[in-house]
Amino acid sequence: MERKGRIVRKIVMIAIAALVVTSVLLTIVGVIRIQSSTVSQIEHMLMVAAYQMDDELSNEYDGDWAYEGGVLSKGGVSANEDKGISLADELTEQFDSLKEKTNLEYTLFIGDTRILTTVMKQGTSDRAVGTQASDAVVAAVLKGGQNYLAENINIEGSKYYGYYVPTRNSDDSIAGMIFVGTKASVVSEALRNAIFIMGGIALFVLIIVTVLALFIERRVGHVMDELTATLQEVGKGNLTVDMNETLLARTDDLGTIAASTEDLIKELRQAIGKSVQLAGNVSSSGEHLSESSGQATEASGQVSLAVEDISKGAVSQAESIQTAVSDTTDIGNSIDDINVSVDELSRHADEMKESCSSAMSALNQLIEQNAHVVESVKLIDEQIRETNTAVKDIAEASSMITAISSQTNLLSLNASIEAARAGESGRGFAVVATEIGQLADQSGDAAVKINEIVTNLVAKSEKSVQELAALTEDFRKQSEQLDATKEDMYQMDGGVQSVFTSTENITTRVQTLNHAKESLSGIIEDLSAISEENAASSEQTTASVQELNATFAMINESAGDLKDLASQLNTEMEFFTIQ
Repeated sequence: MERKGRIVRKIVMIAIAALVVTSVLLTIVGVIRIQSSTVSQIEHMLMVAAYQMDDELSNEYDGDWAYEGGVLSKGGVSANEDKGISLADELTEQFDSLKEKTNLEYTLFIGDTRILTTVMKQGTSDRAVGTQASDAVVAAVLKGGQNYLAENINIEGSKYYGYYVPTRNSDDSIAGMIFVGTKASVVSEALRNAIFIMGGIALFVLIIVTVLALFIERRVGHVMDELTATLQEVGKGNLTVDMNETLLARTDDLGTIAASTEDLIKELRQAIGKSVQLAGNVSSSGEHLSESSGQATEASGQVSLAVEDISKGAVSQAESIQTAVSDTTDIGNSIDDINVSVDELSRHADEMKESCSSAMSALNQLIEQNAHVVESVKLIDEQIRETNTAVKDIAEASSMITAISSQTNLLSLNASIEAARAGESGRGFAVVATEIGQLADQSGDAAVKINEIVTNLVAKSEKSVQELAALTEDFRKQSEQLDATKEDMYQMDGGVQSVFTSTENITTRVQTLNHAKESLSGIIEDLSAISEENAASSEQTTASVQELNATFAMINESAGDLKDLASQLNTEMEFFTIQ
């Protein structure tokens, strides 16, 4: 493929483009800086002129400014008697003289109104007096008491740079302003001149740099052409080409590239020459390797048959041991089941023992409570019997009260008879006898009621005595049954203790049997692992031998491929010319 691009030319074009961009940027920045500097210089110039004018006016006439009835005065002076002109005309001549010398415009404001000025009204020869300053100027100077720079201010149709300074009276009050200005066209013209000058310089530098770059490109391009031609010959396989002595003699980077290219060609000659020799050696070695790999393949086949027989025996042994492992595992599972059952039986025996102990404790408490109840019943029986005896005594006493009541009633009747016989003197005694008779009747009635109550109480008491006797007999039988139950519980506790002891003995023997099972399982597992390892090792050995056979086959095949590659390498090396 033909390549027509020149990298040196591209680099030169990029450098020129970068120079153009840099020149434009520097010109823009320079114009901005010049504009800023010009405005600053104009501001300073106008400020100096304004202060100078204010100082001259203040020193020329003392006093305060005044403007009344169209007449300007300062400190009461409105005319120059020596010259025979008014103050306004004198100051106007002074402003005109300064304008002629400095090309600046001057204006005197009283308040916000132009009183004296060198500025003419647009399109006329009349002075622009009587007009007012802008609101921004009034706010900054008259009200704020500050200096003020106005940029591109429009005065009578023209753009000005103007500087305003406040004029003050003797009491420091602001009387008006002094304006000094210059047309903006002066600044614009200065900027245009600066742009032309900088643009011309940038264009001149660009032309010089472009000419130098093209000159360098031509010289470097010639050198690069020679280098390219030499490398193209090398690319075609011609290693007999030599580098131009002129290029080798250069002391710059191109000379270094030329020297490095020359060294590369020399190294390629040596490397290609050695590669041709090695290709022949590789071809010869491939033939020997092919013969050796065939013999190794045959020996490996014999080893493979022997290892296969060993592997079959190891596999058979591993299967037998695996069967023993399975049987041992079954025995172990049975022992584990017995162990679980014995543990369950031991747990139930513990529970039975605890239940028997609890029942014995409850039975003893019941026997004690029954004894207390029997004693209480005996006490109740004794108390009821004593109560029955007392009730009988009360019945006898009631009978005696009944007899006494009958006797008393009889005595009362006799007393009444005797009182009746006594007549009037026995009347009081008769009353007493009557009362005694009533008391006897009441006592008799009460004795009858008491006798009835006592009779019922005796009947119930005798019945309670009979029931207590029967209850006592029942408690006696219950005590006998509790004693018999206690003896049975003692026998049951002995049986449970015997079961618990037997369970512990069984547990101990099962644990011993379990330890023996674990030892046997460990031995069989070790044998199984060893047999599996032997089988695996045999299989791995067989696999390794098979892989070895495959490897020898691959080596044999690779030896043939190596021989073919050596032939191809010799063919490829013929592309290079080293002599």
